[in-house]
Amino acid sequence: MLRCGHGLAALLAGGLLAGGVLASDDPAGAAAAPGSWQVRAPALQVARSDRSTCSQPLIPPALARGRQLASLGWQFSSPPGAALRAWLCHPQHCTALSGNRGRTRALAGLDAGQPLQLCFRLTAAGPAQRVADLQLLVDYR
Repeated sequence: MLRCGHGLAALLAGGLLAGGVLASDDPAGAAAAPGSWQVRAPALQVARSDRSTCSQPLIPPALARGRQLASLGWQFSSPPGAALRAWLCHPQHCTALSGNRGRTRALAGLDAGQPLQLCFRLTAAGPAQRVADLQLLVDYR
């Protein structure tokens, strides 16, 4: 499993989530529609090829508890030609992302009430790369 510099498991075990959670732009409880939620995350500076840089845990709304992930859409921007690898991580599993935007069912069936993270690392040693405009759209059932 992919390990971030400040891994999700360590954050959960250390009780650090309370102060570092991200909320949706929707003040009415982060629900974009029944069975889905959307969230944005701050930009990241990815500087290493041997260690992942991850977003803060992206916390689902209470309505997702007890439900299962169905599909997840992602989007992020990076400089043209940036040599990056990217993953979408759930506490139980990470899946490699195929590009700067897309949709996956690779995490389908996992607990929708758990936080998610977008993680990145350089493919080889080189200059740091800024990854911005991080977004997730999560569908659950």
